[in-house]
Amino acid sequence: MVFFTSVLIWLLETVKYWFVMHAFSFSVSFFALMLMNGVVNLATTIPSAPGYLGTFDLPGIAVLQAYNIPREIAASYTFVLHFALWFPVTALGLYYMFREGIDWMSAIKVKEKPIQNEAGN
Repeated sequence: MVFFTSVLIWLLETVKYWFVMHAFSFSVSFFALMLMNGVVNLATTIPSAPGYLGTFDLPGIAVLQAYNIPREIAASYTFVLHFALWFPVTALGLYYMFREGIDWMSAIKVKEKPIQNEAGN
């Protein structure tokens, strides 16, 4: 079941790559987009800035350049794709945060507060 859902999620994410590609003046195969998806998702396991700045973008550009897409178009596509993947999840998270009455400063204070176990240690 884990394998099936993983494959389904990766295919659905690649479909989003495909839809975003149609806003640009290039075309690569679905396989190339699946490869890009795998490479950028593996690269995001490298410690990075919030939102995977750099670790998502540079490998994505490199994969597209390997398919003879000019660097400028590859960079533009990758930046737009990155935003298209990042924004909906972030906006939804902010919506639920505010819906629950959690403000940013309270969340930071809770994060900085030391955790105590039940014995009080």
